[in-house]
Amino acid sequence: MSKDQQEEVSTQTQVGKPRRTNSSRFNADEEGKRRATLLKRVHVVRTRGERIQVSFDAKGQPIGKEGDELQSWIGVLAREHIPIWIADFRSADLEPRKEQVWLEVVTSFTVDESHKKQVLKSCGESAKCFRYDLYQAFVRDHIDDESVWQRPAKVVNNYPTISQDDWERFITYRRTGDFKRLSDQGIERRKKSKYGSTTGRDGYRKRDQEIFEKTGSYADRHVIWRDTRIKPDGEYKNPSIKIIGDQIDELTQQDTQGSFESVGTEDILTKSLGNPEHSGRLRGQSKFVKQAQYYNAMHVPRENPEVSFMKRQLAALERTVQELCAKHGINRETMAEEAAPETVDQHNSFKASCTLNEKDADAPDPQPMPNESKECQLFLTDFINGGEVLVALGKAYMDCVPTDTVHGILLGAGNVRVTISVPKLKRALLPIPTNEATYIEEAVGGFVAWPKKLVVIQSSLNQASRGPSQAPDPEAKGKKRIKKRAGRKKLQSQPEVQQQTAEEVPPTFDFDAIPIELRPLAYYAQSSLSDGSQISCPPQQSDEMPIYIGYEDVYDFITFKEISASSIMVYISYLSDCCARAGLDQRFVFISPFLVSPVQQNVDRVAYIRERADNIIRIITNIPRGRLVLMPYNSGQHWILAIINPWDDSVLYFNPLGNDPGEDFQQLITLALNDWKLLVGRGITKRRNCKTLIQTARCPIQQGNVQCGYFVLGFMREITLNVDGLALLQNKTSYNEADLNLVRQEWTTYVMSFIQY
Repeated sequence: MSKDQQEEVSTQTQVGKPRRTNSSRFNADEEGKRRATLLKRVHVVRTRGERIQVSFDAKGQPIGKEGDELQSWIGVLAREHIPIWIADFRSADLEPRKEQVWLEVVTSFTVDESHKKQVLKSCGESAKCFRYDLYQAFVRDHIDDESVWQRPAKVVNNYPTISQDDWERFITYRRTGDFKRLSDQGIERRKKSKYGSTTGRDGYRKRDQEIFEKTGSYADRHVIWRDTRIKPDGEYKNPSIKIIGDQIDELTQQDTQGSFESVGTEDILTKSLGNPEHSGRLRGQSKFVKQAQYYNAMHVPRENPEVSFMKRQLAALERTVQELCAKHGINRETMAEEAAPETVDQHNSFKASCTLNEKDADAPDPQPMPNESKECQLFLTDFINGGEVLVALGKAYMDCVPTDTVHGILLGAGNVRVTISVPKLKRALLPIPTNEATYIEEAVGGFVAWPKKLVVIQSSLNQASRGPSQAPDPEAKGKKRIKKRAGRKKLQSQPEVQQQTAEEVPPTFDFDAIPIELRPLAYYAQSSLSDGSQISCPPQQSDEMPIYIGYEDVYDFITFKEISASSIMVYISYLSDCCARAGLDQRFVFISPFLVSPVQQNVDRVAYIRERADNIIRIITNIPRGRLVLMPYNSGQHWILAIINPWDDSVLYFNPLGNDPGEDFQQLITLALNDWKLLVGRGITKRRNCKTLIQTARCPIQQGNVQCGYFVLGFMREITLNVDGLALLQNKTSYNEADLNLVRQEWTTYVMSFIQY
């Protein structure tokens, strides 16, 4: 059974305790009983064509009266649109219903697309609670009676959307052995729960909001966790909670004195409870709060990956030593005393050496070892997107010779010996595998051979630049940087190590000038990416290399400057996910701008166009008829979007400046589609060597200097997330600030979701 099913049955009643259920919602005819929520105010606002403005705090939680109404409205929609017989909320059959729920939410409330996942998650939980209440009120005590198959009158009167067929399917599942087994497991699991809260629904969210309104700052999650388990008389709910509460108070005092430091998820609550946080949950916070949102809102420092790795290694060694000492009956304290050196006069000892205490004046100064290790970054060639990908950190021994060996194998010419300390891409293949290791994660702590050209020494990292780029002008030092023309952003190779020379310090964010929705990522970048670290985002296709976002990418995007191709690719990955969830992923195919844009300079122009045309042919060869190809393209100075329909031999050209396509673009598209027609043969009705029709389409026109990249992101969003997106886009004349901010918020939220703490 699925996790969703297990969660549902885990709420079953504890043995020996009264059942707690909201069955009073079904007693609408009894005076003083709570009725099912209808939210007439929401219906009134909708009939006026208006929406209720909902505010979210820095953690992503809806706040205020409007936030409470949003939560209640989600519960209403869950009862109306989610069938009671559904066993798994993640079922693909529910996707149309989820989209309907989301449409109902945004029709009534101003909720950004970035909160969609949390809204639907809340909907799933509300539906689960409703099914549980139905089961407790009408089914549990009559599960074996024939009368249970008939809908109760109170259900018929209060919930007309529940049909007789829905009710029968609901009863059928709850009579199965699977449900009974999971129910019993849930009861047993529930017995072990010792730290139940004393609050009602949304207790964490409301307590968090109360503290913020009083103090003007967010409380740590251990404070909220503790407060929600204290009864009105000031006592803890049970002795087990009191033990944790006392531990929280003790660690809080240590934190105040400076003897305890919270780093990432290793904070006071985690230490007090004694077990780590799991991905997807954050104890002491509401369901709307993700780990990344919380730790950025609270400005909790992130632990250095190398320090974290060394801590884990030391902990593993300590456990091994303890096991060996216990196995052989060794007292470590006694062994340490026996091993302590005696204090003797070294000159009178027969083992003495005068060089132990005094430096020989005639002895030469010690020289460094001829093969000294140096801190380095290890790269692999990205054959799909070009450039190189950072896969690990380690140490390199650069003075090796080809006859040296690694695990009994000759090192070979052009290679060096390295050790891997911090893997960045754990499942990446080693460039030179050994008998002991094939992947990066398998070689941590050991020696492997690595191509010398893909090793960047720490001392040269500030001057190094991976991927194609122009050499710096030695005479340009000290000159003023020339301002680029409107919308001119040169394409960068992916990924690119952030350049940070002594003369070029990374710019810092002006947080007061940044929209509040974008600040969490800005805070993270300022604290964790300015040293050259990068965020790894998944690619559009599973067989492609990850997309790497560095400090410069984040800074340029958040401060509304020219954006890179990596930023474009991240948003393409986001749109692909959205289309897949909405069942629209069969309509479009994306082409990476790295494959088609003229990145390289000073190369054979004809051969370079041929190479990029082959990339287009490779992608469109296997797509079915009717599918459109979206191709962001950068001439080296400006972003545009092309929509290719290969079967109709036509291309729509969307240029935020309104200009016609340049010569490179026309030659690239014509060559690619003509050669593709030769491959597919009879599928084309037009003459093979005719010039492809490239039509400059109507679209919003940019007014600023650096908006072209953001406009292209907006174009792709308009086209992919709307059934008639092309028509909508061509009928628009401009994008306002809200349109562009929506794209920026979605990009920022998507990148934040891949931050590892």
